[in-house]
Amino acid sequence: MNRFFVLAISALLLFFGCAGSKPKPVTNKDLPEWYLNPPKYDDKFVGVGDALRPQFNLSKQVATERARVEVARAVETTVNSSLNDHMQASGMGMEAGATEFTESVSKSLVSTTLKGCTIEKTEIFKERVFVMVTYDAKKARDEAKASARVLAKKEESLFNEFKARNAFDSLDKAIDRMKGSSSVAKPE
Repeated sequence: MNRFFVLAISALLLFFGCAGSKPKPVTNKDLPEWYLNPPKYDDKFVGVGDALRPQFNLSKQVATERARVEVARAVETTVNSSLNDHMQASGMGMEAGATEFTESVSKSLVSTTLKGCTIEKTEIFKERVFVMVTYDAKKARDEAKASARVLAKKEESLFNEFKARNAFDSLDKAIDRMKGSSSVAKPE
């Protein structure tokens, strides 16, 4: 009987010990004031990020990277989205069984260079690091223009190469069509 009692108590303690505890919900008191409502500037993009890692330096790096990704998404994002909607019914009349399935999938990709993206604020709240970065909108416009110019030059270069090839092909065909005598023997 004692063995059964000890075994039951041990199992009960093991069950409650492994059940874990629910994470405490985050409240505004746990966050810097600017994190949920970052400031809005006419001439800057603003991004915020946070991280909780064992090392402070790693937390700061991860939080900064997350903030930069937020800015990059504001500057340029490619979004792919898919919505699948499936309905099926079997049977007759009102007794028919119906199945409906809807799936929504989206993916956003970011690939941009943020020259001059600066850290504006870094704060620590309950061991979590919060970072706010800004990126000058004028720099973003200038980078977009420069990128467009480079792409246009590349396209122009490829088009000029295409035109040159066509010109040489036309010249070769014109030479092949030439009739007349030549001191060079025709190839056999």
